[in-house]
Amino acid sequence: MDAALVIEALNRALGHRQVGPETLLLHTDQGSQYRATDYRDLLRQHQLSCSMSAKGCCGDNAVVESFFSTLKLELELDDNRRELISPQQLQHDLAFWIEGYYNRERRHSTIGYLSPIGYEQQFIAARTLPSVTT
Repeated sequence: MDAALVIEALNRALGHRQVGPETLLLHTDQGSQYRATDYRDLLRQHQLSCSMSAKGCCGDNAVVESFFSTLKLELELDDNRRELISPQQLQHDLAFWIEGYYNRERRHSTIGYLSPIGYEQQFIAARTLPSVTT
């Protein structure tokens, strides 16, 4: 598998988020794209920590497995779909669902029933607000 796709995704994420390297941990499986020299160099360049799951530890990926299950269900992307859609339409639908709904509106039990954007904003605010002592 080519590392170009994960490098592009990481570069996009870094361009859209204001999270410092000391607060970011990337978790991946042991795919060759995550072990590629170019990908690892990009992690080092941005001082990012990486956690790679051990072989056979499917629980490590439970959150992302849930994400893909929800995505397939809500966008009706199963094998029984009656109509095929174009790659361009799929890209549009995925971007709209992820950025427009999943990250901004959908509540997640793993982060206190907040949306990912809400959780991120709460995290950033908590790190930047001065402590109040009485």
